[in-house]
Amino acid sequence: MDSLTLLRENLADLTSYGLLSVGLLILGFVGLDLVTPGSLRDKIWREGNRSAVILAVAQALGLMLAVAAGIAASTAFELWRGVVNTAVYGIVTIALMMFSFVLIDLLTPGKLGSLLLDGEDTVEGRHNPAVWLNAVTFLAIGIFVSAALSL
Repeated sequence: MDSLTLLRENLADLTSYGLLSVGLLILGFVGLDLVTPGSLRDKIWREGNRSAVILAVAQALGLMLAVAAGIAASTAFELWRGVVNTAVYGIVTIALMMFSFVLIDLLTPGKLGSLLLDGEDTVEGRHNPAVWLNAVTFLAIGIFVSAALSL
């Protein structure tokens, strides 16, 4: 295969998986916004709510771990099939993350989303420490999806 053909194929892969990754990040953010109270966008960009930022960053990192594993697991397929497989892995990962948030909310006292994101962002001048439970859960989901895809 000549270098121009290889470059063209690599650019097609990069563009396809790159656009898919951005789309999944947006979808993940929308999903997180649906399970948290108020506008997550406003909480992050207008209010500077540190707990909201931690949740969104942890979700994006966990999701991209899973998407990267999905891409790696799909390299043997034709590009379109790899993109479809990776999209499915990403959507399932987002669903697992949103399910985990709702489940933790049901198992903890009070309304978790409100506890983390409404009213005062601070407990003694810091972000609410309960946010770390969800942050670690989002990262853990990304890691175990990644591990499952590497089998």
